[in-house]
Order: sequence, then C-alpha cells, then structure tokens
Amino acid sequence: MGLKIANRLRPLRDARKELGLLKQTVEMQHEGSLRVVNEETINHTERREIDKLEDNVGDRDSSLTRVQPIFDELLDQWSDGDPWLSELWDMAALTRPGVALSKPTGLGKLLASETPPARAARLGTVYERTVPPPAAFLRWLLGNPQRLEVRDSINFGAKSVGARRWRRKLFSGDARLVSEAQDEGLNQLGKRLAQRGRNKWWAFEGFSHIDCCLITSQCVLFVEGKRTESVSPSTLWFKQRSQLWRNVEAAKEFASDKQFAVILAVEREADGTTALAKAASSLEGSYPHLDSGQRAELCRHLIGFVTWPEVVTRFGLRPECLLDRVPKSSRA
Repeated sequence: MGLKIANRLRPLRDARKELGLLKQTVEMQHEGSLRVVNEETINHTERREIDKLEDNVGDRDSSLTRVQPIFDELLDQWSDGDPWLSELWDMAALTRPGVALSKPTGLGKLLASETPPARAARLGTVYERTVPPPAAFLRWLLGNPQRLEVRDSINFGAKSVGARRWRRKLFSGDARLVSEAQDEGLNQLGKRLAQRGRNKWWAFEGFSHIDCCLITSQCVLFVEGKRTESVSPSTLWFKQRSQLWRNVEAAKEFASDKQFAVILAVEREADGTTALAKAASSLEGSYPHLDSGQRAELCRHLIGFVTWPEVVTRFGLRPECLLDRVPKSSRA
C-alpha cells in the first residue's frame, strides 16, 4: 500500500510517552493508581489507535485494510472523483431516505491540490487529515464546567503547572474562580481561532483525525471508516458527544462557504443500521450548544452509510482491496 504503519503511528507513540511521564506524577488514591488522561494531547480517535497498537491488533486497522486501499483504487482510476463521488453520495443517501441532505446539483471535481496523485502523499491530506474542533462547542464547554466529566482531580489531565492551575479554578465550584478561568479561556480562544488552541488548557475537545477527506470545488465530504470498531464517544470530557455528530459539525466549520457532508463506511449493513440508530438517539446530547433548528439542520448532513463490499462491487474494484490484515511490508 506504500504507507508504513510505523510512520503513521509515530505521533501516537510520542503521545503515549507523554502520558507515561504524566503518570509518574500522580499520587496513589483509594489504594490504586489513578489513571491520568492527557486530554490536551490525545483525542478519542488517537487513543483508539494507540490501544490497537499496544494490543497487537493493528493488523486489522480499518484505515489500512479498508479506507486507504479502497479510496486509493478509486483515486488512481478516477482522480477527479467523477463519477464515483456522486454515486457514493447516492448509495449512502438510500439509508436515510427523507432525512439526508439532497445531493447538490454540482458536486464539482476533486481539487488536485487537495488530492495528491502519489499514494504516499495522501496521508495528512486525503487520509488522517487533522481538523480543529468547532469554536462554538469549545465556548460551551468553557461556559459549562459542571457538565464536564473530570477524571483526574489532581492534575486535571494537564501536564503544565499553568494548565493545571487554570483548570483547577474552572472546576473549583467557587463562582469567582470559575468566572476568572472562563474569562481567561474565552479570551485565549478568541485570539487563537485559526489554530483552535492545540494543546491548550481550555481545549476540552481535541483535533479530529478524518479517515478520508475529499474536497471538491463545491463540497467537502468526510468519510468515517469502520471495520471491527463501532462509532464511539468523541471526547472523554463530554461522553454524550457522538463521533459522527462531532465530525458533521467539524465538517461544517472546515468547509466554510462550501457544502459539506459526512458518510459512514462499515463492514456490514447491520453495522450501519445500528450506527445510525445510535446517532439518532445521541443527536441532542452531542449538540448541547445548539437549538433544535440548528441540530435538525446538521442532522441532514449525515448522509448515511455504505458498506465496503458494496463499494468494491459497485465500482468494479479489485477484490484484493478488501484486505484481511495489514501486509507485513506496511508494518515494518
């Protein structure tokens, strides 16, 4: 496949090392070790990848056995996305009839600048693209610390003294200290909207790593790929927020004035049906900062799901695209 799993997971190993350093600073509590999670460094998707690496089950990684092999084949054969991008939308929309956003009249061609011809160059642009968290949700999290789940009341998931100090104030329950921390956090957020504060104490939702990001002249399409994994909560600070709805809101902000959509790709139809049912029940909880009209509008941008086998069949791709395991050459 031309991509080395070691290179792709190196940042995650580095993040694990940072966690190890943090764990050394934690006191023993309730006769057991208190687990510390560095929320600033690792979002849920990254943690899942790290766990798979450590558990030696990365050879079934959905990105390397489904997402990249299949979309590499599509891009190699039809680099501008015509006609498969439009057909992929239609396939997914069949699973949410009457709910999904209607396909734009013109999806446009995939931008060459965002879709490198070389497979290895697609990592970071087409695959595993980092997208900042929505500013509106970050503001809501700062404004509602009582709604957040604090897993570490000693270090508050922070590695710096300054970050711990501000978080301690935010979660103190003292109105004056809470207000001081909120003002400081909102002030910093306002100054760093472009970067969205990677690794900052007030960033209670991290950057998303999009499995497949397809950008045309008219539209941004995110594909969330699953194989054996299920759709999970997207942040440990606020577990009510579904990964799918987080991606939809992130796509909206990332797309700016373009149309945007999210498609889920799964192994079996039953997996997709279950995922959509869970998404429907988690819509309100995922968007506490939005009103009912705003939630309903974002709901339409989750187009639906496709299955990997039907994508391979529909576009006449080689069956070998459906890899059972990551090739050893890609793990070296």
